[in-house]
Amino acid sequence: MKSFWNAIHDSLHHTPAIILATLCSVGIAFLWGSNIGALYPVVEMTLNGESIQSWLEKGVQGSDAQIVRLHQELQDAPVRFKDRHASELASEENRIKRLIAGQESSRSWRQWTVQLADRFLPRDPFQTICWIMGILIVSTLVKHMLMLTNDMIIGHVSTSIVRDLRMRVFDSALKMDRQSYQVYGTSGLLAAITSAADGLTAGLIHLFGAAVREPLRIASCLIMASLINWRLLLLSLVLAPLLVAIIVYFNRRIRGVANSILSRNAGFHEVLLEALSNIFTVQAFTMEKYERQRFSDCTGDMRRIGLRMIFWTGVGKPFTELVGVGMVAITVCAGAYLVVNKQTHLFFLRVCDSPMSVTDLLIFFGLLIGASDPLRKLSGVSVMIHQGIASANLLYGILNTKPVLAEPEVPKKIAGKHHQLALEGVEFHYHPDQPVLKDVRLEVPFGKTIAILGSNGSGKSTLIQLLCRYYDPVQGRITMDGMDLKELALSDVRQRITLVSQSTELFNRTVLENIQYGSPDSTREEAEQAAKLAHAHEFIMGSLNQGYDTIVGQSGQRLSGGQRQRLALARAILRKPELLILDESTSQIDMASELQIRETLQAMKGEMTIIIITHREALIALADDVYTMKAGVLTCETQSAESVGNQIPSAA
Repeated sequence: MKSFWNAIHDSLHHTPAIILATLCSVGIAFLWGSNIGALYPVVEMTLNGESIQSWLEKGVQGSDAQIVRLHQELQDAPVRFKDRHASELASEENRIKRLIAGQESSRSWRQWTVQLADRFLPRDPFQTICWIMGILIVSTLVKHMLMLTNDMIIGHVSTSIVRDLRMRVFDSALKMDRQSYQVYGTSGLLAAITSAADGLTAGLIHLFGAAVREPLRIASCLIMASLINWRLLLLSLVLAPLLVAIIVYFNRRIRGVANSILSRNAGFHEVLLEALSNIFTVQAFTMEKYERQRFSDCTGDMRRIGLRMIFWTGVGKPFTELVGVGMVAITVCAGAYLVVNKQTHLFFLRVCDSPMSVTDLLIFFGLLIGASDPLRKLSGVSVMIHQGIASANLLYGILNTKPVLAEPEVPKKIAGKHHQLALEGVEFHYHPDQPVLKDVRLEVPFGKTIAILGSNGSGKSTLIQLLCRYYDPVQGRITMDGMDLKELALSDVRQRITLVSQSTELFNRTVLENIQYGSPDSTREEAEQAAKLAHAHEFIMGSLNQGYDTIVGQSGQRLSGGQRQRLALARAILRKPELLILDESTSQIDMASELQIRETLQAMKGEMTIIIITHREALIALADDVYTMKAGVLTCETQSAESVGNQIPSAA
């Protein structure tokens, strides 16, 4: 619930719009109650052939008759109380005087309405009915215009809030460190940005819209009913506590189901993304049946939870409506008894000061029925609000996630290019009992090229992730010019480093846009020159129909593995980093192209620091120093080019 309050707090900058929507709701509620209250007098006038003025004048005459009767009671009171204590006589006289004052006030109000009707309405009964029906039609039109305005304003506010939340969640996802990202995963974040955001939108729309409008409609009917007979109204609300208990019970059930729906949505997105993102692997290993079964199980769970939501929502409505009908039934029985028997008391309770007329009772019943319709709608409103609460918990849970990689409050700065990169006793583990790196020490002066060899799982990729500061060392530190990377701004560190990995990541955009990614200010000519240095220009112009304007497809699926790696290398060259890390970046490139790329890197030596992780002899020959990583321990190998070449098969 706290997260939902945060969403409401975020809506405060839309306060003018919310106030305007609330005023629309007040107008809707007033017109709802007044339309119902005006209907029954029209029916009575139609049956009796009266005008509105004559009907109102009968009310004035009734008040006059009551005032005369009460004055007579006041005169007779000393006779009736002559044998009683003086205090009882005084109490009775005060009671009668209060009744007289009330009747005189009622008479004044009714007299004013007669004058108002004389001013604006005709005396002819038929014309009067036509006027009232016209007003009823106009007021209904105004009511629906107000409802449309209310819905549009609330829709604008809610969708604006959720759009801001989506942007904030997306921004948080972009800034997440690897450890935090793995907690939610791509599927969890996708579910939050889509399903959870939609659920919160629906919750806010119902909160600011129906949750305000429907209670006001109920209140308008109940207030008008209380003006007719407040005691009878209280009697009709005797079942209200039971109604509240039923609503609370079903809301708790619905809240639990709403939370389950969100968790299943995350699983649904996970299965969907995995299967479609790895579609070629699925087809290559003929696992279509298995993935189809996973998707069937997932959607089956969602269907079962959806049916539970439908059940609890559906079963709550008849209970709510049944109690509402019971409240009306109590009033019908009590009111009918008072009217038929012309009574003012029900058992020993005074319900009215004078017997109710049939018209008053009909209006009273109509107002209670008018209050039952918005009461029924409120049960559906609570369902959507609970879904919004569950969605807000997921969204704000992501927004409130504290980053593991803390940014320094006052980051240090390196003037110009760094001079030396150093690892000082670096140790790291994902789990305390499984160390990945052990006391790694390394010094790399700017412009030097080193190669790191090692078998799979030896810790090479983890070392690279520490250099890019995707993780921080558990012990020791990584420095640039003696400054710990943790003392520098994260953006500053990563702007100096470019990583080209074996798993090339491209975007579903043009070849040119993929090369310029990370260098948005570069020109087309500079991008083409970088492609030439990466030996990608030939296949771009020779194999792709639209050259640099060719869309590469999702994750570059329209290109071969070697073509993707050459584009990634071109992107890195265009950025001109201080530190270039090549992690098996030519594993899918043919030998002839790799030799050409080696010539390019040879020409770039000295302009940047290059760290190469590879088993390919062509790139190892570039290295000034060769290191070996084994079980998390880094050692330096002083070797000739020939000995390095002889080591390649065993290292592989």
